[in-house]
Amino acid sequence: MRQHLASLAAVALALAFVVLFFEGRYGAKTLDDVAPRVGLRSEELVAMVPRIAAQTGATPGTSRRVVYLMACSGISTRETIEANARLAAGIAEQRRLTPREATTSALLALHEPGAATKLSDC
Repeated sequence: MRQHLASLAAVALALAFVVLFFEGRYGAKTLDDVAPRVGLRSEELVAMVPRIAAQTGATPGTSRRVVYLMACSGISTRETIEANARLAAGIAEQRRLTPREATTSALLALHEPGAATKLSDC
């Protein structure tokens, strides 16, 4: 009987973790949602990804995430987003940082106050 109760408790605990995992995730915005913040279309942001990856040596996934974060922050403009994303992807590749850490570092290097807070909802 004790084994059955322990098994039921383990299953209940595992189920609770699964529920908490899916409930605790935040909803990410799509590129269509963040592209207007920099005055571009999502297709233009997507077109930047392979260029940035080729120029920095970062993976396409890292490059895509950095472009997304730069657009979502609203700090970059149409004219500066690719250069800023290139800087962040380069930092991610050189220092082995996550895209979020690299984007925050790049924004701080650009002397953008409150860079970390601008990325908090991204």
